[in-house]
Amino acid sequence: MKRTVLLALLFIACLTGVFSITAEGQNLAAYTDYRGYLHAFDNGSFHQLEYLPVRNYKYGGSAVAYVDNKNDFRVYSNGQTITMLNAADFSYYMTDYLVAFKVGSVLYVFDQGEKRTLCYYNTILAVNDSVMAFFDDSKNTLFVYYNGKMAELEDSFLDKPKAIKTGNNTIAWVNQSNFFNVFYHGEVHNLDNIAPMAFEAGQDIVAYVDDYDKRFHLFYKGDTAMVEPFAPDSFKVGFGIMAYVDQTGNFRSFYNGATQRLLSDRPDYFAVKGNTIVYSYNNSFNVFYNGQVTTLQTSSVRDYQIGNDGVAWLDDSGRLKLFLKGKTYTVSYEIINKYFLIGNVLKYEVGTNTVGVFFEGRNY
Repeated sequence: MKRTVLLALLFIACLTGVFSITAEGQNLAAYTDYRGYLHAFDNGSFHQLEYLPVRNYKYGGSAVAYVDNKNDFRVYSNGQTITMLNAADFSYYMTDYLVAFKVGSVLYVFDQGEKRTLCYYNTILAVNDSVMAFFDDSKNTLFVYYNGKMAELEDSFLDKPKAIKTGNNTIAWVNQSNFFNVFYHGEVHNLDNIAPMAFEAGQDIVAYVDDYDKRFHLFYKGDTAMVEPFAPDSFKVGFGIMAYVDQTGNFRSFYNGATQRLLSDRPDYFAVKGNTIVYSYNNSFNVFYNGQVTTLQTSSVRDYQIGNDGVAWLDDSGRLKLFLKGKTYTVSYEIINKYFLIGNVLKYEVGTNTVGVFFEGRNY
């Protein structure tokens, strides 16, 4: 059963040619061997990045960032390793497209092969995929970094924003005066003059419950509509999709401009990331992807990792399995120590310091 409450918004968005993210991250993974040396898996090839133990590392869809043995912060991207700075009084954050890092209160970003200084006095930072919101304390101003450019979102002469959440191409925030705003494709939209009871931001979508009538709303591709007259029990958003439990206990999805009831009862649990919704009901493990429901396992699954286009999990026998872009694979029959699904790459560890990578239907 589908409801067309938002089909008109989808039609308007298509007519206006709203831009959505189409850039693809690299197919990357990273790991350290038994000596602590750092290696990268990059589109089917392995590269040793360091010949001394590294202090720590993180990786996303387009880069591997790490602190080396000399305490220098370095980034591997597009086949090259670039030294950024010395990692003293330091923190860093990875997304599929950006590397954000701070030295003291100075905020930097590594994007498209370049390091850029964004702010010298920063305390509030929210980053997600290709968008970053940050507060410049010296100017009392909220800024956005998006598509390689920095722009002012709002001056704050009284206080800092009360809440900020970022999606892949959206920023939703409550300012010092309790106004609820959304940044989307270069424009700021004021959605309400009081703070919502709850809100979540994704790609092309912001869901929220207003604090007037407790109604459930969606900001979707530049337009707003009411989804439910009552607040849902819970809701989560992804890449233009959403899953929620309505006030009567129905489990619903929002996909392609319409809502659909997936269950007439509450799921045991559910999660949303990217284009993927996973949920369990009566111990069956299910995925909603591309408008279709697939039952992955008829017994309970507790150990899983959801990705933008699928989910990896351990079955009853401890085998590592993967659902990716509509196909299901058995990745390994060995006992798995750890596994990580980022983008289209599934990294896993078996035995003693043995790392495998599953990519494009084969093991490396």
